[in-house]
Amino acid sequence: MLPYRGDRRRQCCAALSPVSDFFDTRRVLLDEHLAAIGRRAAAPAPLRPVLASALSSRGKRVRGLLLLAVGEACGARAEKLIDGAAAIEMVHTSSLILDDLPSMDDAELRRGQPTVHRLFGEDLAILASIALLNQAYGLVARSHAVARPRRWSLQQLVQRLVDAVGWDGTIGGQSVDLHSEASALDFPTLEFIHSRKTGALFVAAAAIGGMLANTNEATLCRFEVFAKNLGLAFQITDDVLDVTADAEQLGKDVGKDVDRLTFVKLAGLDGARKLSEELVETSLAAIASLGPAAEPLRELALTVRDRTR
Repeated sequence: MLPYRGDRRRQCCAALSPVSDFFDTRRVLLDEHLAAIGRRAAAPAPLRPVLASALSSRGKRVRGLLLLAVGEACGARAEKLIDGAAAIEMVHTSSLILDDLPSMDDAELRRGQPTVHRLFGEDLAILASIALLNQAYGLVARSHAVARPRRWSLQQLVQRLVDAVGWDGTIGGQSVDLHSEASALDFPTLEFIHSRKTGALFVAAAAIGGMLANTNEATLCRFEVFAKNLGLAFQITDDVLDVTADAEQLGKDVGKDVDRLTFVKLAGLDGARKLSEELVETSLAAIASLGPAAEPLRELALTVRDRTR
């Protein structure tokens, strides 16, 4: 799909303040919901503080906000979508805990705090990651029961999440990333890795948001195209920031990709930035006909393009 070349960017900026309020209120709602889940977790004493810490850490919540923005663009209320958004964030947090382990990235810092395994030990970090992933499926089921979409079954919703996480999703992408020689990687391989490590959960978030809101298949496809391109743009911006920003600015370790092939190494800084911009424009083109209700999604795309942390 060719990048969108219209004046959508100016339209977005004109509506920036009210749409920003949309994300501010939803982020607070999502943070509070996740923290409450952590406080209520019926887990044994050793695991409770790990889960509470993981769920209350202040991430960007891009995936959960994406689910809410898609669902609300289709007419659903945030209260009926919030469990689904929390589930997506729990899956993402689970993946970050695993990524940070000594056997993977061996990271020290995440979201401005010491990583989970450094705070609580590797054993509890792994158990917490698995617990979050499994509880997420339960939240998707609860969200389906609340929203009761006529077009989409619970099995279809759960399958979207399974596909995003499984051996052809984040796990598959991470396995190829860990066991590929940087010197042998090319653009198709890099796209394979990040369309799964990052993009798959973006697409699942958009799909589940639309399905909970009972949208039709054609509209759902537009949201999935939007999310797929946005997820890859998000990852390319990550590659750029790993080179141009510092740990204090990002709240996580930088320079971890020095021995891996990244979009910056393939295309250079300017080339990577240009590619991210083109992907964002393609995202905007996918939802260009959806009207004012999709304005928060347009701002989200521009925020991904322009983010500095």
